[in-house]
Amino acid sequence: MSAHAFDIVSKSRTEVVIAHHEEGHSYTFSVAKNAAGKRVLAETTHAVAGPAAKHPPEWYAASARAFATTVAHRAHAID
Repeated sequence: MSAHAFDIVSKSRTEVVIAHHEEGHSYTFSVAKNAAGKRVLAETTHAVAGPAAKHPPEWYAASARAFATTVAHRAHAID
């Protein structure tokens, strides 16, 4: 799965929202502090299935997290 399958919907220092452009799924990743005090993406993700999707949002969850991590780093939202 290529990271290019995702589009950035919005990004801020507290949240990254991306969408899978073929399936229509959207994923919201919040920024949280871990035990060491570093800003990271929270373990839980809010995913909304696309209306005409062939696969469930969980199918792309790992790729979505990897893309969101890159977006969050570039936005200086996570350490």
